[in-house]
Amino acid sequence: MAYIAASAVDLRRHKAERPRQPDFRYSEPKLHTGGAEQEIDLRQLRHHTRNTLQRIIALITELPGLHDSPGGERVARELEYRIALSATISNALFGLTEAPGSMADRLRQLAGAVVEMMRSPDQVIRVGVSVRGICPAALREAVVRGANELVANAVKHGMKGRPCGRIAVRLVTEAGSTVLSVSDNGWGFTGTPRHGEGLSLAQGLAGRHAGSLRLESCGGAVATMELLH
Repeated sequence: MAYIAASAVDLRRHKAERPRQPDFRYSEPKLHTGGAEQEIDLRQLRHHTRNTLQRIIALITELPGLHDSPGGERVARELEYRIALSATISNALFGLTEAPGSMADRLRQLAGAVVEMMRSPDQVIRVGVSVRGICPAALREAVVRGANELVANAVKHGMKGRPCGRIAVRLVTEAGSTVLSVSDNGWGFTGTPRHGEGLSLAQGLAGRHAGSLRLESCGGAVATMELLH
Protein backbone atom coordinates (compact mmCIF):
# COMPACT_ATOMS: atom_id res chain seq x y z
CA MET A 1 0.00 0.00 0.00
CA ALA A 2 1.46 3.34 -1.04
CA TYR A 3 1.18 6.18 1.43
CA ILE A 4 0.93 9.87 0.70
CA ALA A 5 1.86 12.46 3.28
CA ALA A 6 -0.48 15.24 4.36
CA SER A 7 1.74 17.83 6.00
CA ALA A 8 1.80 21.52 6.92
CA VAL A 9 1.49 23.97 4.06
CA ASP A 10 4.01 26.81 4.17
CA LEU A 11 1.85 29.81 3.35
CA ARG A 12 4.78 32.23 3.70
CA ARG A 13 7.24 30.64 1.31
CA HIS A 14 6.10 32.33 -1.91
CA LYS A 15 4.13 35.50 -1.22
CA ALA A 16 3.42 36.18 -4.88
CA GLU A 17 2.10 32.70 -5.66
CA ARG A 18 -1.52 31.67 -5.55
CA PRO A 19 -2.46 28.17 -4.41
CA ARG A 20 -3.60 25.84 -7.12
CA GLN A 21 -7.31 26.32 -7.57
CA PRO A 22 -9.67 23.36 -7.93
CA ASP A 23 -10.42 22.34 -11.50
CA PHE A 24 -14.05 23.29 -12.02
CA ARG A 25 -14.06 22.65 -15.76
CA TYR A 26 -17.12 20.82 -16.98
CA SER A 27 -16.93 17.08 -17.49
CA GLU A 28 -19.84 15.06 -18.80
CA PRO A 29 -21.47 13.19 -15.91
CA LYS A 30 -21.47 9.42 -16.15
CA LEU A 31 -24.47 8.34 -14.14
CA HIS A 32 -25.10 4.75 -13.17
CA THR A 33 -28.78 5.22 -12.38
CA GLY A 34 -31.61 7.55 -13.30
CA GLY A 35 -32.90 8.89 -16.57
CA ALA A 36 -32.52 12.02 -18.65
CA GLU A 37 -34.31 14.22 -16.10
CA GLN A 38 -31.96 13.24 -13.30
CA GLU A 39 -28.97 13.79 -15.57
CA ILE A 40 -30.09 17.34 -16.35
CA ASP A 41 -30.71 18.04 -12.66
CA LEU A 42 -27.22 16.87 -11.69
CA ARG A 43 -25.58 18.76 -14.56
CA GLN A 44 -27.32 21.95 -13.50
CA LEU A 45 -26.40 21.47 -9.83
CA ARG A 46 -22.75 20.87 -10.74
CA HIS A 47 -22.70 23.86 -13.07
CA HIS A 48 -24.20 26.11 -10.38
CA THR A 49 -21.77 24.86 -7.75
CA ARG A 50 -18.73 25.32 -9.99
CA ASN A 51 -19.79 28.87 -10.84
CA THR A 52 -20.36 29.70 -7.18
CA LEU A 53 -17.00 28.36 -6.00
CA GLN A 54 -15.18 30.06 -8.87
CA ARG A 55 -16.79 33.37 -7.94
CA ILE A 56 -15.91 33.01 -4.26
CA ILE A 57 -12.27 32.34 -5.12
CA ALA A 58 -12.24 35.30 -7.51
CA LEU A 59 -13.59 37.58 -4.78
CA ILE A 60 -10.85 36.44 -2.41
CA THR A 61 -8.18 37.00 -5.05
CA GLU A 62 -9.46 40.43 -6.06
CA LEU A 63 -10.25 41.86 -2.61
CA PRO A 64 -8.38 45.21 -2.37
CA GLY A 65 -5.62 45.26 0.20
CA LEU A 66 -5.95 41.64 1.28
CA HIS A 67 -2.63 40.65 -0.29
CA ASP A 68 -0.75 43.76 0.85
CA SER A 69 0.37 42.29 4.18
CA PRO A 70 1.80 38.90 5.19
CA GLY A 71 -1.18 38.29 7.45
CA GLY A 72 -3.71 39.09 4.75
CA GLU A 73 -1.83 36.94 2.25
CA ARG A 74 -1.93 33.98 4.64
CA VAL A 75 -5.66 34.43 5.17
CA ALA A 76 -6.31 34.59 1.40
CA ARG A 77 -4.23 31.48 0.75
CA GLU A 78 -5.88 29.57 3.58
CA LEU A 79 -9.37 30.45 2.36
CA GLU A 80 -8.60 29.36 -1.20
CA TYR A 81 -7.00 26.16 0.06
CA ARG A 82 -9.95 25.28 2.32
CA ILE A 83 -12.41 25.87 -0.50
CA ALA A 84 -10.40 23.55 -2.74
CA LEU A 85 -10.34 20.86 -0.02
CA SER A 86 -14.07 21.18 0.56
CA ALA A 87 -14.70 20.80 -3.18
CA THR A 88 -12.52 17.67 -3.29
CA ILE A 89 -14.37 16.09 -0.37
CA SER A 90 -17.78 16.99 -1.82
CA ASN A 91 -16.81 15.56 -5.21
CA ALA A 92 -15.67 12.28 -3.68
CA LEU A 93 -18.85 12.02 -1.61
CA PHE A 94 -21.54 13.35 -3.91
CA GLY A 95 -20.04 14.31 -7.27
CA LEU A 96 -20.75 17.96 -6.45
CA THR A 97 -18.86 19.64 -9.31
CA GLU A 98 -17.88 16.63 -11.43
CA ALA A 99 -19.02 13.06 -11.94
CA PRO A 100 -17.49 10.58 -9.44
CA GLY A 101 -14.57 8.45 -10.60
CA SER A 102 -13.65 4.90 -9.63
CA MET A 103 -13.91 3.74 -6.04
CA ALA A 104 -10.13 3.79 -5.67
CA ASP A 105 -9.98 7.38 -6.93
CA ARG A 106 -12.87 8.50 -4.74
CA LEU A 107 -11.39 6.96 -1.60
CA ARG A 108 -7.92 8.39 -2.27
CA GLN A 109 -9.27 11.86 -2.90
CA LEU A 110 -11.57 11.68 0.09
CA ALA A 111 -9.08 10.31 2.60
CA GLY A 112 -6.32 12.72 1.60
CA ALA A 113 -8.59 15.77 1.70
CA VAL A 114 -10.26 14.84 4.99
CA VAL A 115 -6.89 14.34 6.69
CA GLU A 116 -5.57 17.60 5.28
CA MET A 117 -8.71 19.45 6.37
CA MET A 118 -8.74 18.11 9.93
CA ARG A 119 -5.11 17.66 10.95
CA SER A 120 -3.27 20.20 13.09
CA PRO A 121 -0.99 22.60 11.18
CA ASP A 122 2.18 20.92 12.47
CA GLN A 123 1.03 17.31 12.03
CA VAL A 124 2.25 14.94 9.32
CA ILE A 125 -0.23 12.12 8.69
CA ARG A 126 0.42 9.56 5.96
CA VAL A 127 -2.60 8.08 4.19
CA GLY A 128 -2.75 4.79 2.29
CA VAL A 129 -5.68 3.43 0.28
CA SER A 130 -6.11 -0.03 -1.24
CA VAL A 131 -9.09 -1.50 -3.12
CA ARG A 132 -9.62 -5.15 -4.03
CA GLY A 133 -12.59 -6.46 -5.96
CA ILE A 134 -15.50 -4.58 -7.50
CA CYS A 135 -17.80 -2.89 -5.02
CA PRO A 136 -21.47 -3.26 -6.06
CA ALA A 137 -22.96 -0.01 -7.34
CA ALA A 138 -25.72 -0.15 -4.71
CA LEU A 139 -23.13 -0.03 -1.90
CA ARG A 140 -20.72 2.60 -3.21
CA GLU A 141 -22.37 5.63 -1.63
CA ALA A 142 -22.53 3.92 1.77
CA VAL A 143 -18.86 2.94 1.51
CA VAL A 144 -17.63 6.41 0.60
CA ARG A 145 -19.79 8.15 3.17
CA GLY A 146 -18.74 5.65 5.82
CA ALA A 147 -15.09 6.20 4.93
CA ASN A 148 -15.59 9.94 5.37
CA GLU A 149 -16.77 9.48 8.94
CA LEU A 150 -14.21 6.84 9.89
CA VAL A 151 -11.20 8.72 8.51
CA ALA A 152 -12.35 11.92 10.20
CA ASN A 153 -12.77 10.01 13.46
CA ALA A 154 -9.24 8.59 13.17
CA VAL A 155 -7.76 12.07 12.73
CA LYS A 156 -9.89 13.70 15.40
CA HIS A 157 -9.41 11.09 18.10
CA GLY A 158 -6.65 8.64 17.17
CA MET A 159 -4.18 11.32 16.05
CA LYS A 160 -5.09 14.04 18.54
CA GLY A 161 -1.91 15.60 19.93
CA ARG A 162 0.43 13.31 17.98
CA PRO A 163 3.08 14.91 15.73
CA CYS A 164 2.86 12.18 13.10
CA GLY A 165 1.04 9.01 12.22
CA ARG A 166 -0.55 6.98 9.47
CA ILE A 167 -4.04 5.95 8.42
CA ALA A 168 -4.83 3.00 6.14
CA VAL A 169 -8.10 2.66 4.23
CA ARG A 170 -8.87 -0.77 2.77
CA LEU A 171 -11.86 -1.85 0.72
CA VAL A 172 -12.30 -5.55 -0.04
CA THR A 173 -15.22 -7.00 -1.99
CA GLU A 174 -15.71 -10.75 -2.01
CA ALA A 175 -18.65 -13.08 -2.53
CA GLY A 176 -21.48 -11.94 -0.29
CA SER A 177 -19.99 -8.86 1.34
CA THR A 178 -17.98 -5.67 0.99
CA VAL A 179 -15.72 -4.70 3.89
CA LEU A 180 -14.31 -1.24 4.54
CA SER A 181 -11.65 -0.88 7.22
CA VAL A 182 -9.94 2.27 8.48
CA SER A 183 -6.96 1.73 10.76
CA ASP A 184 -4.59 4.15 12.44
CA ASN A 185 -1.52 3.91 14.66
CA GLY A 186 -2.81 6.48 17.10
CA TRP A 187 -3.77 6.29 20.76
CA GLY A 188 -6.27 3.45 20.50
CA PHE A 189 -8.80 3.07 23.30
CA THR A 190 -9.65 1.03 26.36
CA GLY A 191 -13.04 -0.39 27.23
CA THR A 192 -16.03 0.40 25.03
CA PRO A 193 -15.47 3.47 22.86
CA ARG A 194 -18.12 6.19 22.95
CA HIS A 195 -20.07 6.45 19.71
CA GLY A 196 -20.08 10.10 18.75
CA GLU A 197 -21.87 11.55 15.74
CA GLY A 198 -19.33 10.21 13.21
CA LEU A 199 -19.42 6.61 14.40
CA SER A 200 -23.20 6.74 14.80
CA LEU A 201 -23.54 7.89 11.19
CA ALA A 202 -21.23 5.11 9.97
CA GLN A 203 -23.22 2.57 11.97
CA GLY A 204 -26.46 3.88 10.47
CA LEU A 205 -25.05 3.62 6.94
CA ALA A 206 -24.03 0.01 7.60
CA GLY A 207 -27.45 -0.77 9.04
CA ARG A 208 -29.15 0.27 5.80
CA HIS A 209 -27.52 -2.73 4.14
CA ALA A 210 -27.96 -5.25 6.95
CA GLY A 211 -24.32 -4.61 7.80
CA SER A 212 -22.34 -3.91 10.94
CA LEU A 213 -19.66 -1.65 12.39
CA ARG A 214 -17.09 -2.86 14.87
CA LEU A 215 -14.12 -1.20 16.57
CA GLU A 216 -10.90 -2.82 17.80
CA SER A 217 -7.88 -1.44 19.59
CA CYS A 218 -4.55 -2.98 18.63
CA GLY A 219 -1.54 -0.69 18.43
CA GLY A 220 -4.00 2.03 17.49
CA ALA A 221 -7.58 1.57 16.35
CA VAL A 222 -9.35 -0.30 13.56
CA ALA A 223 -12.90 0.48 12.47
CA THR A 224 -14.50 -2.12 10.20
CA MET A 225 -17.76 -1.63 8.33
CA GLU A 226 -19.17 -4.74 6.68
CA LEU A 227 -21.96 -4.43 4.12
CA LEU A 228 -23.87 -7.47 2.89
CA HIS A 229 -24.72 -7.95 -0.78
